[in-house]
Amino acid sequence: MINIQKLIEEANENGYQGDKASAKVCQDIVLKALSVGPLSRNVTIKGGVVMRSKTNNVRRATQDLDIDFIKYSLADESIDAFISKLNCLDDIKISRLGKIEELNQQDYSGKQVFILIEDTEGNQVRSKIDLGVHNRFEFEQEEYCFDIAYDDEGASLLINSDEQMLAEKLRSLLKFGPFSTRYKDVYDMYYLKDSVNREKLMIALDTYIFGDTTMKENTVDDIVRRLKIAFSDKSYIHRLDTSDKRWIDEEIGVVTEGILEFMGKFC
Repeated sequence: MINIQKLIEEANENGYQGDKASAKVCQDIVLKALSVGPLSRNVTIKGGVVMRSKTNNVRRATQDLDIDFIKYSLADESIDAFISKLNCLDDIKISRLGKIEELNQQDYSGKQVFILIEDTEGNQVRSKIDLGVHNRFEFEQEEYCFDIAYDDEGASLLINSDEQMLAEKLRSLLKFGPFSTRYKDVYDMYYLKDSVNREKLMIALDTYIFGDTTMKENTVDDIVRRLKIAFSDKSYIHRLDTSDKRWIDEEIGVVTEGILEFMGKFC
């Protein structure tokens, strides 16, 4: 039997503090429900939940769950059907809270929905899911097994590849430069650079950056030049260095130079 309160207490013991503990429990339950439900191949998981799992770093924990639908509508009625189909776990009820909202952030659009998760003991937790549409079919999504706190089998789902994640984060930074507020992305890129496949990354760069007419960069040299401009902005570097989103302890200069050196190898 799933007991939400006990799971939150266990998350606290494992280093997840405050709201992050509740968020971790919500994420585990939703991921498990997705993996055993009828829409397991109609979603791909992305964002902080993937990064936290890959890094096994509590500091990279996020309170949101980012999901892209695969060949599934983002219409409100489809989202309600999606939430309804999450109700496939014994002793757990999942329902929508409030309205489905349009989501517009830096370089990202989609919809946002809050959910309520309740067990048979009356324990409740709330969580937020950001929903988008996966339309990059040239990228094969990777099969990944998430560790689930209460289930030894975990949750096997599709996720964005490391190359896709790095290219997407790089695209956002290039687009907004020193005005970017996605500070986690820089630390994520620093981590991901050591695990990407060179050929696959070049394909991702071509799709997300070189082949995008809204982007100014046409070559890797252009990318490096734009990164140098952003990383030479003292105000931006200060915000990046002192952000509460920082989850890597390396000196900020080591992080930025590491990214520049990595991209320079592609020139």
